[in-house]
Amino acid sequence: MTEPDAQDSRPAARNRLRQDVGIIVWTSFLAAGLETMGFFAYFDPALLGVHSVPEALGSNRMAGYTAGFFFFWVFTFIAATLTAYLLATGPRRADRS
Repeated sequence: MTEPDAQDSRPAARNRLRQDVGIIVWTSFLAAGLETMGFFAYFDPALLGVHSVPEALGSNRMAGYTAGFFFFWVFTFIAATLTAYLLATGPRRADRS
């Protein structure tokens, strides 16, 4: 049999995981939005010379903005996930009160 304390911690751990995933996705989304605005304020996606995009996908400015946003979102998601992992697995500090 399992201990009651172990069973009670499973829903709490699941809720904590959901909260962590939500925080990571939301903060990386907001950061990607800011990065996209900053990047494309200086660079026009039509002039960046991305010629490898097939014509069927429509290589226009909106496709460039969309691809740039998802590019930034993936990298900020990776950075936020790595940060959360390092915070969760790092050494604990003793209270210095």
